[in-house]
Amino acid sequence: MRYLSLVKLERAAHCSTNTVLIDKKHLKTLILEWTKHGEGSYSEENVSNVEKVFEQLIPPPNLEDLSIVRFFGQRYPTWFGTTCLSSLLYMKLIEVRSCVELPPFGQLPNLKFLRIDGAHAVTKVGPEFVGCKKGDPVYNELVAFPKLECLIFKDMPNWEVWSFFEEEVVAADVRGEDGVAEILKEDTQSARLQLLPHLLQVQLCGCPKLRDLPQQLGKDTACLKELSLRELNNLKAMEDRPVLSELLFIGNCEGLERICNLRQVTKLRVFGCPNLSHVEGLDSLQQLRLGKDMQEISSRWVPGLQEQHRRLHGEDLDVYT
Repeated sequence: MRYLSLVKLERAAHCSTNTVLIDKKHLKTLILEWTKHGEGSYSEENVSNVEKVFEQLIPPPNLEDLSIVRFFGQRYPTWFGTTCLSSLLYMKLIEVRSCVELPPFGQLPNLKFLRIDGAHAVTKVGPEFVGCKKGDPVYNELVAFPKLECLIFKDMPNWEVWSFFEEEVVAADVRGEDGVAEILKEDTQSARLQLLPHLLQVQLCGCPKLRDLPQQLGKDTACLKELSLRELNNLKAMEDRPVLSELLFIGNCEGLERICNLRQVTKLRVFGCPNLSHVEGLDSLQQLRLGKDMQEISSRWVPGLQEQHRRLHGEDLDVYT
């Protein structure tokens, strides 16, 4: 058996063994699904039961694709982020709305694709997501998310702060008048920790309270080619991401005011950003696509981009509306 989908797991009863799945040596794809609850909250008994059942569903170490759908417990099983998932390539968390922290996915050695959709209780994503912090014995040798290529966050309405290191969590809570995080003098990358060395694509959608992206994203993620940001209404600026190398897509980010110093971006697509009044420092830009709603505000900065492009490349910038 290579594919297994278990549904209505809220009806399951925990048992005395943890070997329900672990002996399925040929299993590659596993879907664990709970039924969406109606109105009202879950009882403590129901929450406790689903947590105990989930704890016993230890997958075999050869599993490659895991989806967790509508789990309503408040904590993940202890086997998340362990050798039980050492072969995992694809991970999806869908509508897991009661857990306040994300699992330590940064420890999964072969994970290529990670989608987190509907984590409504999460307000901060920090070192627990990486799975290691300064002071841990292996910190200096750690490669976090060593093979991750695609990272997707969707529908996280209460998420405010995203960091990879403890110092950034502090910095993200200390803000200037413009809402941009002040960066502490201590270099959070001073240790030899490597972060997301193969990341190609990041998508964020429906995270209206998120204030900023981690400093390392687009600075130390050397392979990052595409960044898509939609419905991030609290984001004020997208700037100083020197290794983001191809596409920046921004839509319906109503609070966005600045796009600056993205030296390697070749394609920029923008719509639904009525306050975007300042765009510059896109030295490699070859193509600009603007929504019809951007025509008035973009008149403040499109001429500057066109002039820069002619100066650097000797030809007109491709602009589409």
